[in-house]
Amino acid sequence: MIRVGILGREPLERVGVRRVLEEDGGIRIVRETSDATSALVRTSRLHVVVSSHRSPDDALEALRSSNPTAPRATNAPVPTPAHVVLVDRLTEHTTRTLLRHGARGILLRANSVRHLPWAVRAAAEGTVALGPVAAQFLVDQYVRPARTADAATTARRMLGKLSHREREIAQLLAAGASNPDMAETLGISAHTVKDHIRGLYTKLGVDNRVQASRIVWQAQVSEQPTTGPQQRDTLACGGPQVP
Repeated sequence: MIRVGILGREPLERVGVRRVLEEDGGIRIVRETSDATSALVRTSRLHVVVSSHRSPDDALEALRSSNPTAPRATNAPVPTPAHVVLVDRLTEHTTRTLLRHGARGILLRANSVRHLPWAVRAAAEGTVALGPVAAQFLVDQYVRPARTADAATTARRMLGKLSHREREIAQLLAAGASNPDMAETLGISAHTVKDHIRGLYTKLGVDNRVQASRIVWQAQVSEQPTTGPQQRDTLACGGPQVP
């Protein structure tokens, strides 16, 4: 049986959270409160705390306040519950901040009814449970470098098809040089510059300077790691598939 405490300033919302969770036979609501204090954690021996807040700042303050740092009268260990946070809005920055300060689950309040039971179970089992929006932020954080690296590799391969002179023209194109400027820089005629531009357009499969310049810019992106740091925690993201 998963022992859960509910934290929220609005009584009606606490009632709603209770009803959703009590429909799961494996979850028991032990305590409700509007006060984000460590007493909720120290005295109730909870597995999970579900806290509902309008803003991420309020959620962050609740995470800090409910941290059981006060001295205890006995040496008996007090289990630290997992915190599942409900908020009205999220950004990539606030998602990372909440995770760094101990959130083990992050959901939007607007669709928390659908996700709360599996998120509570996942958090109780040691998994980081993320709703669809929070999960997408983290997925993008890991996928974006890989996409950038793939685009850079493709761009370098395309530029590799060009002759030495065409690569010089492409670099000058990307720098915004005009045809006369390129002719003067390279010591060739403007007519020859046009011929080289037509040739590199054909090899790169582009129609204009902007498209050609984009390939040059992409090729200049430094290689980046395609994977993030090793994670100790399993992620349950966006649905009830809990490992």
